[in-house]
Amino acid sequence: MFNDPLSIIIAIAAFGLVLSMWLVGVLLWSLRKKKRIDQVADRLRLVQSAGAKSSALPDENEGRVLRLWRDGQEATTVVPGLDGSQSIIAALERYRIDAGLESSLRALILGALGLLAFAAAVAYLLTASVMMAIAAPIAVAVLCYILVSSRVARRQAIFERQLVDGLELAARSLRVGHPLVGSFRMISEEIGAPVGLLFGEVCQQQELGISLDEALRGVSARTHSDDLKLFATSVIIQLRSGGNLADMMERVANVIRERNRLARRVRVLTAQTQMSKRILLALPFFVFVLLNLINPEYMRPLYSTLTGQIIMAVAGLGLLLGWVTMNWISKLEV
Repeated sequence: MFNDPLSIIIAIAAFGLVLSMWLVGVLLWSLRKKKRIDQVADRLRLVQSAGAKSSALPDENEGRVLRLWRDGQEATTVVPGLDGSQSIIAALERYRIDAGLESSLRALILGALGLLAFAAAVAYLLTASVMMAIAAPIAVAVLCYILVSSRVARRQAIFERQLVDGLELAARSLRVGHPLVGSFRMISEEIGAPVGLLFGEVCQQQELGISLDEALRGVSARTHSDDLKLFATSVIIQLRSGGNLADMMERVANVIRERNRLARRVRVLTAQTQMSKRILLALPFFVFVLLNLINPEYMRPLYSTLTGQIIMAVAGLGLLLGWVTMNWISKLEV
């Protein structure tokens, strides 16, 4: 079939058409999502005061100023914004912390490079194909990313549960007369990782002379948890304006608990879609391995001919694009 140049041109044109339709669909979906985000941002700007409307909007990277009025006095704090200039090394270090990997970032990078090189060498020795030697490290990298992402998701779920328990423990500790730092120390002693380690770090920084505001802001900025950022901001405002810290922690714990309940409900409602995504992504690999075990001679042209190698590369690229697209569409933010 592929000995005919016209057949090759038709196959390339069909692939280009499918790829173009995919790109158009992703573009339309991203534009629709951006429109919804802009609408929400416009609605949020409506609640600003007249003075804030007349002045220039602050840069998102500089953070957002929150103001609380109490007894005729204003207390302000700055919630750190997204760091758009964050380097790749800093992003990888933050990802390593979220995954709970104890090895250093340099050791992990060297180990990953060694694993990719080993996968490329093994694939080339088994198939004597440069195409497979290139595809094998890509497959290993994708697999490692899936495993680390699953680990991060599990730790985030544990973090959410532990944070609620820790805040309730801190509220009870404050009600019996313990200081705020003492309640944080109790969380670090009674609650395990990862929440206990973060509050232990806050206590250590406070003992070294760093203010509690800066310690809380620094710890919350190094994590992806919006709940921890909410807690840190609430504590900072409460420390500056005064008030009952125990009541504040109980209210924050209730808010976080309701957010987690809503997130679990959304995950239950979308469980079928998530399972369909996993099955559709795993089915081509299962069929590929099964055909190689049942009839290796039937699959040999995919390894021994240039046309077969091109087909495998295109198929791998299509699976990668489908995986990225389905993850992007099914991403939930509660």
